[in-house]
Amino acid sequence: MEILITSKTHKGNAACVGGLILDNNRLVRLLNPGNWDQYADTDLNIGDIWDIQFVDREDTEPPHIEDIIIQNRTFLRDIGGISNHLRNCGVDIYRGAPTQIFEGRLGWTGNGSGYIGNRKNLPDNSVGFWISDRDLTLDDDGKHYNYPSENDFIRTKRFPYVGFESEVQIIPSGALMRISLARWWKPDDSDMNERCYLQLSGWYGI
Repeated sequence: MEILITSKTHKGNAACVGGLILDNNRLVRLLNPGNWDQYADTDLNIGDIWDIQFVDREDTEPPHIEDIIIQNRTFLRDIGGISNHLRNCGVDIYRGAPTQIFEGRLGWTGNGSGYIGNRKNLPDNSVGFWISDRDLTLDDDGKHYNYPSENDFIRTKRFPYVGFESEVQIIPSGALMRISLARWWKPDDSDMNERCYLQLSGWYGI
């Protein structure tokens, strides 16, 4: 099937690669046999279209239902305008404030990090696309993007950036972005429930 590569993000020393099946707009995450992520120097690049034969991973854990296992793949072409395609292909896009992301199911920590923590109230997917109504600015740490608070009583929302592309200082309002949820996790020394934390995978057309 023809799959458009939509993201490439850091996952330890590997690359987590996301895609979109062109026939049906299914969101997928491309794994190698053995459920391994791609190597960091993978030739699966954002904007490329590959003909990929795959099987679904059997042991997925919602909301991370996108995993597929590559069996064979052949490069076809570059889509030549990924932002325009994603905006017009009919794939769901969240719009507005961060509270709209993942059907409004996110919780927010005191420092502004988004997360999913209720396994009985999960979004349909662990990845998605978003157009913000405000500029996102790169934090002084160079690792997060900030969505500004509307007033002193609403905290700034922070997005850890995990993509391979070089950082930009500002992601302007109206830009198309890809967001994702990390795998279930909690600190080893904590008694809190596991969470899936919100991440910024990248942006298109900036």
